[in-house]
Amino acid sequence: MTDAAIIDAYEQAYNTAQRFGADGRDDEMPPMRDRQTMARRVRGYVTQSKSGSYTSTSAPGRATSSERKALATMGRKGGKKAAERWTTDPNGEYAQAQRATMKKTHRKKKVQGTSNRQKVGQFVNEYWIETGRLPTWREIQTETGFSRATVARHVAALKEADEWPDL
Repeated sequence: MTDAAIIDAYEQAYNTAQRFGADGRDDEMPPMRDRQTMARRVRGYVTQSKSGSYTSTSAPGRATSSERKALATMGRKGGKKAAERWTTDPNGEYAQAQRATMKKTHRKKKVQGTSNRQKVGQFVNEYWIETGRLPTWREIQTETGFSRATVARHVAALKEADEWPDL
């Protein structure tokens, strides 16, 4: 399945819907950049779902993150409307709701990052106490399940905060 095939199917469905059920609304086909993004997400969703059946592996009535992204992308008009709301009314109801959501998400991510940093620090300290040497990044990755980049970020933060054991 190619991006072009997905985009063609989307455009054909959009044009059919516009022709028969637009109710006088203007034709607002998303820009090609957004259609390509939609195609990549849909292709990713379909290829993930090919293992076994085409049904969702999540609980009934619940969609996975990739499913929500693919479906949401298909329903967007290139994000133009949201961008217009940000510029025309930056302190309006829409912008305030989006900021509140982002603030909550950022707070959650910050706490999660702190927790992950503590996991790395705790493992490094325990390892150093038990063996008398510092673990390798690979050992930290294996123990915590974090990626190399995440381990590197947390090790750097621990060193900066002077919480890294000295030999």
